[in-house]
Amino acid sequence: TASEAATCLPGKMNGRPSFDSMAECCIGAYPAQTSGACFAGMDSPPTVAPTTEADKKWFKDPESNDFTTGTCINDGPVPSGYVAYGTNAECCAGEYSTQITGACFAGMANAPSAAPSSVDDIKYYPDYDTDYEDATCLPGKMNGRPSFDSMAECCIGAYPAQTSGACFAGMDSPPTVAPTTEADKKWFKD
Repeated sequence: TASEAATCLPGKMNGRPSFDSMAECCIGAYPAQTSGACFAGMDSPPTVAPTTEADKKWFKDPESNDFTTGTCINDGPVPSGYVAYGTNAECCAGEYSTQITGACFAGMANAPSAAPSSVDDIKYYPDYDTDYEDATCLPGKMNGRPSFDSMAECCIGAYPAQTSGACFAGMDSPPTVAPTTEADKKWFKD
């Protein structure tokens, strides 16, 4: 709709309300605008704050100065220069993969039973805390959940009817889609 692309202009126009700032105008004139176009027109547009737990990103705790006791947090914006992760487990695996104490994994709300001792020992379990179509598999083991030797095995075993491909897309080297019909085949010069 036209209001989705609308913004506020400086000055006054007869018959229209006026506001003291562009932000007040965007809020007052376009309260139902979902596109953010009005705010995007500001010199310094506001940033979007996470609105749900799923929107929050995990990162290495800036106050964890000791690697052996380091953990990950998601209570605020990701500091500049830090890597953002979708889950606590991904953060622990990415930031503390060689942490012998297992403190990062142990600090999780639903901690896996043990941190892997080598790359060959890494197991994967399904993330049942995420909606089925958005879910993936996480490194580690969790009591009461099946354990798989690879992420691919986990995706196949835990999410066989997932149509979004989110689980496979979460792999370091996700599989590519093969053509399923003659019409899907593409040709290129040899």
